[in-house]
Amino acid sequence: MGRPLRVGLFSPYFGATYGGGEKYLALAARAVQDRWPAVQVDLIGSVPADAERYALRLGLDLSGLRLVATNRQVTKAHRLLNRASFLRPLRNRVVGAQASRLTREYDVFIAMAYVIPVRNQAARGAILCQFPYPLGSDSDLTGYQLVICQSQYVRKWVLQRWRREATVVYPPVEIPAEEPDWQAKRNSILSVGRFAAGGHDKRQDAMVAAFKRLCDAGLTGWRLHLAGSVHQDAHHAGHFEVIERASAGYPVTLHPDILQEGLQRLYREASIYWHSAGLGVDEEADPAALEHFGMTTVEAMGHGAVPVVIGRGGQSEIVRDGIDGFLWLDPRHLIDLTSKLVGDSALRRRLGESARERSHLFSREVFALRLTEALEPLLADRG
Repeated sequence: MGRPLRVGLFSPYFGATYGGGEKYLALAARAVQDRWPAVQVDLIGSVPADAERYALRLGLDLSGLRLVATNRQVTKAHRLLNRASFLRPLRNRVVGAQASRLTREYDVFIAMAYVIPVRNQAARGAILCQFPYPLGSDSDLTGYQLVICQSQYVRKWVLQRWRREATVVYPPVEIPAEEPDWQAKRNSILSVGRFAAGGHDKRQDAMVAAFKRLCDAGLTGWRLHLAGSVHQDAHHAGHFEVIERASAGYPVTLHPDILQEGLQRLYREASIYWHSAGLGVDEEADPAALEHFGMTTVEAMGHGAVPVVIGRGGQSEIVRDGIDGFLWLDPRHLIDLTSKLVGDSALRRRLGESARERSHLFSREVFALRLTEALEPLLADRG
């Protein structure tokens, strides 16, 4: 009897970062394991992963998955490469080369790709494309028979940058089984996203400014909650403190590095959900800075919060304007739409119920089905 098929799922950020991409990768690994139980599934990062911390921060159960790291420990050299932005291209090349050597150990290699290319030397491969990075050469994609992306927005840019067709599989979102407790809703506006400057900036600064304008115009009894992990490396250092200072004197609560239990409470209590990533971005010049999908928007919808989100990137594929939330392009429009919701509890309830219903289209169960259907050609008759 031969050895079991080996499947490796890799992200250079797994083990070091706690966000939607890491949750996507872990649930993809779980979906593969559940669909093909005879397969050995490895979850691979560039540094060792702490399973307990992923459970606390993201609600992930990593039991049954083998955790692998291309580096056995984080050294002073690793920390230097992470902190110094001018060394980042070197770090990316090192991380990509380490992962490329590791691909030889697998029958099927599935790489989560955003900035760091990994040349695949396994027999078969798929890319879980968060966003298509500019290729160094066409050989960067050699060995990958399949590209899976998170939204039609990303698919458009895969075709434009890589000249490859991609299969859209929307990311997995945990939708609560129980219906929202509408009586538990508070006068709370929530936004969830990491506190990080530049690049894929969640624009907490713009949301604080918009909320302050609402308060200055007479809004009372409402509170803005901003939750997310705090990035302190390289150019991100001090960004959280900037948001903290801008919020001073207003009913704004920051929740840095919040654990899953606390985050779920915020979702349950929120009446309105804001998202503004991509505000002020020139899509043609920097398309990756727009939200590629918007998992936190769906999470909030699953709890019955009304999404009032920027109508750019993947957000417009989630929210149907005026049906289960609102889309906006200008902060003044965000303020006007929020004022409308604040003054109309019946409208909040109607849109919240519709948002809750729509959220099921992006559930973990739908994701697992669509992902394994897409991977079937690589794994059929092999597991």
